[in-house]
Amino acid sequence: MRATTVLGLDFGERRIGVALSDVGKTLAMGLTTIDTRRHPDVLAVLKGIITEECVEAIVVGYPLRTDGKIVAGGKTEAVDAFIVKLEAAFALPVYREDESFTSQMAAESLKNRNGGKSGKGRKRGKHRHAEAKAEIDRVAACYILQDFLDHGAAR
Repeated sequence: MRATTVLGLDFGERRIGVALSDVGKTLAMGLTTIDTRRHPDVLAVLKGIITEECVEAIVVGYPLRTDGKIVAGGKTEAVDAFIVKLEAAFALPVYREDESFTSQMAAESLKNRNGGKSGKGRKRGKHRHAEAKAEIDRVAACYILQDFLDHGAAR
């Protein structure tokens, strides 16, 4: 029997950050970012990843208020609809994990990795901005998945 992994997703209507656990399910690693304009059939892209990486469960970042409460509307409804599609398409357990501040933490960690440089003084444009956003989404997916892995035993 092949060892399995857990998939982590930072859902956005424009981009979806994707992370994957190791087979021991202790460490999250950034995998990719799916640009939904370039790949409108997100489920087909995810199916390839799920099959290739032998995924046993999916974790999706879920928007909660800072007090931990769920508020209906906007992004919450979009994430709920996405989760319904995932469950129907893959017949895998799908878990919600609080995504509070993960994008901010990802941006900060990437800034620190670059020696505190925010990109000033470098050539900037739409392409670089899109790459930076994609990287933030991928790292945010890692934070979401790592939180799940760290606290998953209590579920």
